[in-house]
Amino acid sequence: MIRQTAAALLLAGSVAPAKAGQPIGESMVACGALYSVAAEWVSPGSAAERLTQAAEVWAAAAYTRAEREGRSDPRVWVSDLWRSKCNDWSEKGTAYVFSQDFRDWTAYCRALARHEGLETGSR
Repeated sequence: MIRQTAAALLLAGSVAPAKAGQPIGESMVACGALYSVAAEWVSPGSAAERLTQAAEVWAAAAYTRAEREGRSDPRVWVSDLWRSKCNDWSEKGTAYVFSQDFRDWTAYCRALARHEGLETGSR
């Protein structure tokens, strides 16, 4: 599903949620959590720092989006969902970076970042 969504985004030039009906804020949290966990999967250094910085950009954007989406407590919502998404990504293990699903998610996240005007440092 993510592969098809990422392909559609690239072809259409617009961004749709990763799952049908999923709010963009949730997708932002998923992307940020993925970058955060991926930073733990690489050797310490510039790559880990770039991933961590990108995760911070996603966290801030997710908070802003959660406010716009009318979440009653955006900070708590982002924090709770972030923790859950990090657990989900972590459970996949480091070998996940070699999967098509990982490539699809990162392509989706890059497209979403471009659409939202986020400077995550990933291209």
